[in-house]
Amino acid sequence: MLRLYNTLTREVEDFSAQQPPLVTIYTCGPTVYDYMHVGNWFTFIRYDLLIRTLKASGFEPNWVINITDVGHLTSDADEGEDKLAKKAANEGKNAWDIAQFYGDYFIESLTKLNFTPPTQIPKATDHINEQIDFILKLEAKGYTYRITDGIYFNTAKFPSYADFAQLDLDEQQAGARVEVNPEKLQANDFALWKFSPSDQKRDMEWDSPWGKGFPGWHIECSAMCLKYLGPTLDIHSGGIDHIPVHHTNEIAQSEALNDAPLAKYWVHTNHILLSDNKISKSLGNTITLEDIMAKGFSGETLRLLALESHYRTQSKFSYEAMRAAQARLVRYRNFAVLRYQQKGDYEEHLAPLELLTQLENDLNTPLALAALEAWLDQIEPSSHFKAAEIETRLKLIDNLLGLKLSTVPDISEQQKQLIKEREQARNNQDWTTADALRAQLEQANITVLDRLDGPIWQYLS
Repeated sequence: MLRLYNTLTREVEDFSAQQPPLVTIYTCGPTVYDYMHVGNWFTFIRYDLLIRTLKASGFEPNWVINITDVGHLTSDADEGEDKLAKKAANEGKNAWDIAQFYGDYFIESLTKLNFTPPTQIPKATDHINEQIDFILKLEAKGYTYRITDGIYFNTAKFPSYADFAQLDLDEQQAGARVEVNPEKLQANDFALWKFSPSDQKRDMEWDSPWGKGFPGWHIECSAMCLKYLGPTLDIHSGGIDHIPVHHTNEIAQSEALNDAPLAKYWVHTNHILLSDNKISKSLGNTITLEDIMAKGFSGETLRLLALESHYRTQSKFSYEAMRAAQARLVRYRNFAVLRYQQKGDYEEHLAPLELLTQLENDLNTPLALAALEAWLDQIEPSSHFKAAEIETRLKLIDNLLGLKLSTVPDISEQQKQLIKEREQARNNQDWTTADALRAQLEQANITVLDRLDGPIWQYLS
C-alpha cells in the first residue's frame, strides 16, 4: 500500500486513486528562460521516482508536466518583466527563440537523466485559448475585476484562500500600502490576464476580450490541468516554494470555477541547499547539469545523489557529495557485471530486496538505498548465483530507481583474454608479467579481484 505525505492535510495518508488503476498527476514544470539548475533537477528526479513507484504498485499514471513559456514575471506579485522577455533582451534575441531553445533543452535533458516519459508536456503558449476561456468563466461567476494593468482574481470572493498555505492575510493586507500596484483590492489578488504596455510591442502577446496582452503565470496550470486531467487530480506536485503563491492561486481559481477540489493529494519537495543557501537563479548560485557533466559526473550519479535524501527534507549539494554518490554507483555497477562472470550453475537464490516496500513508505529513498546496500552486503562475497537471477533483480532496481544498472556493459573478449593470461602468470609465479597485465587492464578502467574461486573483474569508475 502506497502512503504519501499530503500537504493538504499535513499527514501521511494511504493513497487511493479516483478511478484505479488510472492515476492523474500534474507536476509544475520549468519556466524555460535559462538552463535548469541542480535544485530543479532534484525536484523532477523525485517526481520521476513517484511515477516509477506508482507503476510498480500497480497504477497507471497519466503524468502531465507543463512548460511555462510566457507569463511568469520576475516578481511573484505580478510585477516586473516577463522572465523570457528579460532573457531575450539580455541575449539580443526574441522571447520565442528563448522559449524554443530552453524548452527543447528541458525535454532532451529528461532523456539524458533517464526519466519516465511524461504522458503530456504542454506549453502555455499552445493553450492561450483555454486560458482565455477559463478567465471568461471566472468573470461570469463574479470572481474577477479589472484595473489599469490587467484582469485580477478577487481573493475575497474565495473564503478559503489562505487555508492551503496557512497564510496570515491580515498581516499581508497590512503590508499592502507598500504594494507596487495600489489598485489591487487585496494584497493577495493575482493577475489572470496582463495588458501589454501601450508604448511597446511585446514578442508574446495575444488579442483577448479585455485587450491585447498575455496570461498571468498561475492560469496556465489550472487551464491545462482541466484540459488534460479533469477538474480534480489525484496528485498535484511541485516544489515547496510553490505553496504560498502559485499553488494557493491555482487552488483558488480552479476550485472557484469547478466547484470541486483541485487535487486529492498535494506532494511537495523541499529546497536543495548550496553552502547553506537555497539554490536559486535569483541568488546567482546555480549549478547546471552541464556544469556537473563537465566535471565527469553522469546523470545517474546526480540521480543517485537526489535519492540519498528524503524529498521532504532540505538536501545539500556539493561536489564532495557527488564524488561519494559516484563511488556508491560504481559499487552498484560492479554488482551488475557479475552476471557476465558466472562461476558455475548454482541453485542459490538471491536474498529478498525490499526496495518497493520502502518507496511505498512516502518515497523513503534513504531507507530504500539502505535496503539495497544490506542486500549487496549479503550476496557480494559470493559469485555463486545464476546470471538470470541477477538480470531480474537489475531490471527491478532500474524500474524503481532509474540507474541503468541492467545496461552496464561487459568487457571485451581481448580484455577477458588478458585476465586469463594474468591468472596463468600468477599460477607460474611470474609476478612481473602479472603486474604488467594488471596495469594494462587498469588503463582500460578495469581492475581484478583475486578470489579463491578465481578472479573477478570490476570497473574502477
